[in-house]
Formats: sequence, structure tokens, C-alpha cells
Amino acid sequence: MDYYYDDYYDEYYDHPDQAAARLFHRDLSIEETIKNCVHPSLRFATQYITNFIAINLLFSVLVLIVRKVFPTAQRSLHLLSCVCGAALVYRVIDHGFYHFLQLAVSLYAVQWTLHRWLTGTGRYIKTPFIVIAYGIGNLLVSELLEPSPETWNRIRGTQMILLMKALSLAFDTDDNHYLRSQLTVLSYSGYILCPANIVLGPWISFNDYLNIWKPPAGIEPKHCRSSSGRRMLIHVFRIVTSALMAVGFLLTSNCMIDYLLTPINSWKWVRAYGRALSFRTSHYFIGYLSQCSMMAAAADWHRAEDERSIMLPVSSLYRITSPMAVEFPRSLVQVVTAWNIPMHLWLKRYIFRTTKRPFGTGTAIALTYIISSLLHGLHYRLWITLLTIGSWTFVEHEVRKKLATIYSACVLVGKCPSSCTVHQHKSNSVFCIVINMLFFALNIFNLIYLGCIFESSEGPPDEVQQDKSMFGPWTELNYASHWLLVFAYLFYFVI
Repeated sequence: MDYYYDDYYDEYYDHPDQAAARLFHRDLSIEETIKNCVHPSLRFATQYITNFIAINLLFSVLVLIVRKVFPTAQRSLHLLSCVCGAALVYRVIDHGFYHFLQLAVSLYAVQWTLHRWLTGTGRYIKTPFIVIAYGIGNLLVSELLEPSPETWNRIRGTQMILLMKALSLAFDTDDNHYLRSQLTVLSYSGYILCPANIVLGPWISFNDYLNIWKPPAGIEPKHCRSSSGRRMLIHVFRIVTSALMAVGFLLTSNCMIDYLLTPINSWKWVRAYGRALSFRTSHYFIGYLSQCSMMAAAADWHRAEDERSIMLPVSSLYRITSPMAVEFPRSLVQVVTAWNIPMHLWLKRYIFRTTKRPFGTGTAIALTYIISSLLHGLHYRLWITLLTIGSWTFVEHEVRKKLATIYSACVLVGKCPSSCTVHQHKSNSVFCIVINMLFFALNIFNLIYLGCIFESSEGPPDEVQQDKSMFGPWTELNYASHWLLVFAYLFYFVI
């Protein structure tokens, strides 16, 4: 009791200068932060990233050797993909293999059965949607039956990538008979186990996977051969750069944000900003590591495009995320697109476009967000967050569209070209700058609010228990973004 009163006195009755000093006090010095956080994070990053780079570089070299010695031996190359992918999974995921195995095998069995018995029949049955229903149902049941939430969190992303591959395969082989003829047990296994993206992604289509085995068209001229050394240096530079970017974002998420914001984290919005930024930078770490893995595994994919950009090949296969587009958003639509580019393309290609024609745009958007949520499993916070983002993107799009029409101004969610002939007020006018800056500030506010509910090291095990404090960070912020969403929706009707 005396200790409590001493603390009370020290906290509320000390000198104002001492109170100010306490406000900006750091619990750990820079030396302690480096020792207790930076060094352990670097050790983890080195061990983790080395597995991805080493196995994928070995895979890439072996593919080039096998393709040169046996130009038509695709079965050997699929087998090589299976072996390297299984080795990578064994190195980085030490349990939960049976979930991956049963989902992969059962999805192939379902697709094989549908192709064999429903193709050519007079019944109007869309086989890809049957595969979607089965795959998502299997994923959710597996998560419910898994006794260890920690185990499921370690394989959650791997299961999602597997399901995305299998679902895209169902759509592609349903329309393309050539791809269906290429689908065998071995090619399916090689596609699913491809070491370039088996653990962290990104999603690539079955056709993109098959292109690994295609040799370069024709024979390279002498001047192209002489530049092979330069291309190799560029390739190594890209791998190293992606790995360093991944490490930088990991250190930022684990150490630097806490160190920089600790002196001012007494303000709830500063704490919310720190949690949200830590969550986003941990996502960037995964994105750049998967980008590094893809490039290490594919030494000469799209060789004709290699030298257009020294930092990254032009092909969208390598572009996973865009931190600048997320951190400085013109609109939430830009955030959704740049957060995970391959997943955005997957949802747009297989869910939105497929459902837009029969059900309409609004229903297609809703189904896209629902499928995106279910792919992540029983992640209730993510479900509510995606629902909120979907509502905000719709309201922002409609409000900015009305403002652009009423005032003939370049304030749409997408940036107008510099030579815009549709609007009277161009992007560089004072009116457009003010409106666009207001929406920019709104989107920064939403990034803080929507991201603070997640922790970078936090997983959903507590969510299975329906903890009442699940949305505690939003409660602390008085659900400000949701109230603002209601106001924005009413403003849309008023104008």
C-alpha cells in the first residue's frame, strides 16, 4: 500500500520539468535496442532468408542444367520442382505437413473427378465454383480441427497460396483444353510444390509455371551472349537488394518503430500509428522475401524484359507489393491494389470478372471481399477490416465521382492524365490539390485506424475464443473511422 502511494505521489506531484523528462524517456537505449532486438532479428532473418535463397538458387541452376542436357525432359523438371519445394517446406515449417498434404491431394482428386464425370455433360455446372466451395470448406474445417492454434498460424499463408493455385487451376483448365492436357499428377505436384512460391507466395498461374521449362526462342546473337555476364550481375543485384529490403522492413517492424515512438506513445493515436506501421512493415518483409525467392528461382524468366529496369524485371510475376503506394495513397483503391499485387490480380481475374456479368458489379465486389476474407481462414479481425475497407472504397469512389462531376475537377480515385480534356479544373489547380490532399489525409487516417487492430507478431488464436477485447484498439479510438464512414455516406446523399 505504501508503495502504491509513493508511486501516486511521484507521478502526480513531481516537478513539471521531471514530468516532461519522463514523458520523453526511453526504456531502452540505442545500445540496448541493438543488443536485445536488432541482433536477434538479424540472426533470425539471416537463417530464414538463407533457406529461401539457397534452395531456390540451387533449383534455378539445376533447371538450367537439366533443360540444357535433356531439352524435352519435362517430367524430370517437375520432379525437381517437387523435391526442392518439399526441402524448403521441411526447412522453414517444422510441423503441420499433413494439412498441406491432405488439402493438395483432395483438391486434385476433386478436380480430376469433375473433369472426368462432368465435362461434356448437358448439366449446367460450373466446376470451378464447386472447387471453390470445397477448398474453402476444407480450409475452415481444418483450422477448426487443428488442436494447436500456433501450428495453424505457421501454415496459414502456405495453405492460402495452395488454395489460390488450385482454384486458379480449376478456372484455367475448365476453359483451356491445352492446359488440361498438360495437367498430370506430376505437373500438378510440381506446380503446387514449386519452391519459388510454396511458402510465402506469390500466386502464379499454372501457365506461368509451365513457362519455366520453355527454352529461349531461337539462338541468341553474339552480342547478346556477350552480355550474359552483365545480366547475371543484374540478377544477383536484384536478389541481394530484395533480401536487404526484407531485412530492413523486419528490423523496422521489430525494433525501430518501438524505439522511435516510445517517448511519445502516451497518446493513443501515436500507439495506434505504431501498431499499424509495425503490421504494414512486417507485411512488406514477407512481400520482399517472396520477391527475392521468385527471382532466385527463375534466373532467366522473360529474359527479353530483364534489362528494362535494373531494380526489378518488368514482368508482374516479380512485383509483390508497393510500400510507397500504400504509405502515400491517393485512394484506398490504390492501397488495396498495391498491398498484395498478385492476390489482387487473382481476385480480379477469377472472382470479380467471373461474377460481374451474371450478378452485377455490386454483388461481384461483395463476393470478391467475401472470398478474400475466407481465404485467410477464421480471422475475424481481418473479416471486419476487409468489410470496412470495402465500404470505404465504395463510398470514397462515389463521393469523388460526384465531386468530379459537379465541379468538373480531377479528383477521381484514379489520377487523371496531365492532358485531361474531361474536367475543367486540372490536377494542379488549387481546388483539386485541396480536395485530393483532404482525401489523402483521410486515407492516412484509415491506414492508422484499420491497421492498429493487428499486431505484427500477433496471430488469430485468441479470436477463436471470441475474446470481447478483440476490437480493443478500435474501442480505444472510439470507432472513429466507422463513425466517419457513416458521415461520408450521408454526405454522399446530401451532395
